[in-house]
Amino acid sequence: MSAAGGTVRVTDSMNKGSSMSDAPRGMGRLAGIVAVLTTCSLTAAMPHGVAADRDPLAVTNVRVTERQAATATLTFDVTWKDSWRHEGNHDAMWVFFKYRPKGADDWRHVRLAADRTLNPTGYGQAEGTRVDLIVPDGDDGYLGMLVRRAEYGLGTVEAQGVTARWDLRSARGVPPDHDVALLAFGIEMAFIPEGSYLLGDGGTQTFHFYQYTDGSQHHKPYRVAAAGAIQTGRQPGRLWARGNEPEDGGQIPAAYPTGYGAFYAAKRHAMSLYPAFAARLSEDEKQTFNRWQSNQYSGSWPDGAAFAAWAALRPLSELEYEKLTRGPTEPGWNTGDSLDHPSFWGVHNINGWRVPREQTVTVANAAGRRFRGTHGGGTTTLPADWPQQDAVGAGVRGGYNTAGDPSCRADAATGAATPRNGLGWRAARTAPKGVGL
Repeated sequence: MSAAGGTVRVTDSMNKGSSMSDAPRGMGRLAGIVAVLTTCSLTAAMPHGVAADRDPLAVTNVRVTERQAATATLTFDVTWKDSWRHEGNHDAMWVFFKYRPKGADDWRHVRLAADRTLNPTGYGQAEGTRVDLIVPDGDDGYLGMLVRRAEYGLGTVEAQGVTARWDLRSARGVPPDHDVALLAFGIEMAFIPEGSYLLGDGGTQTFHFYQYTDGSQHHKPYRVAAAGAIQTGRQPGRLWARGNEPEDGGQIPAAYPTGYGAFYAAKRHAMSLYPAFAARLSEDEKQTFNRWQSNQYSGSWPDGAAFAAWAALRPLSELEYEKLTRGPTEPGWNTGDSLDHPSFWGVHNINGWRVPREQTVTVANAAGRRFRGTHGGGTTTLPADWPQQDAVGAGVRGGYNTAGDPSCRADAATGAATPRNGLGWRAARTAPKGVGL
């Protein structure tokens, strides 16, 4: 990870308080009323043992270029390699911002202002690869934006002068002419489109899912064919499992992320991002959420969940995990081998002979089934519907050898309340409606 820091003044006009003496030393001259505060490239330093098959992504040249009564314009450049958009899916970068008023110790999450989800008013770019700018709305929205290619294509994205609107009404401690420090972060994501898929693949993996018939078999895969609740139990046509079962005669609620709806998943595990997260925590929080600093393969549910909440993302459900690994194909697709290739959707290190393992929200107990897919609020506080610090409702999927088979659920209900060797973290975000492929 690379970062450069400094202080800017959020002013009321293009001239007031815009002296270049406000610029951090060595940052150079920048357009607009203020200079870059800081630059963060979250995957610049990959932990030992995690494949780094690409150059680091970067959100750079972040600055405030205009201030009005209720909003300010944030301007930045963004680039990442190996991007794609085609008729099947696309990748994107989740970009979010943190600020710290002069004299304050804590970093606070920037809330954006937008009049619509796709390419809102005031959002655009000056030059470079044409991009769409997507601002999720709703009760847990406006805490970041997705940047994706505006057209089908492959290769490096380089977009300069990208703009977003900061909602200053939500910004504590930022009156006119107040100095603030600002940070921008970017996380590469892959889009998983809405559609049906299979749970289980007809094999004999430990505690695998299957469709119940008459009790004489446990191999038939269960197809998640529509949005809504999934009926569970030992009744014909329902979802069942060989162990770590969901409720017999019950259901997985419609609000639980069943995997049918579209979502974004991080392309890679979060351990390389963890130092940037830990560095911005309070001293008390650092004592609690600093474990991946010393051992990148020894994390816990509280560690990963705190990072996801801070980044305004959420955990994966274990059903989404199976769709993420298997894709929409018939039984037989399995990326579980010793080659370092991505899943059907372009997600890396997701299953089969892979360490670290994935932490997900289970359907095997009531605590897990309460999960509604709420996104974090930009702090380390976990939303009420998530499994909490005790990790009840969480579980582990994937891993090395047979555990890496997409259907294996041996530890699907075994959450890690304390650090456990071999655990990673992959965050997700529910895709906004109406933005297409």
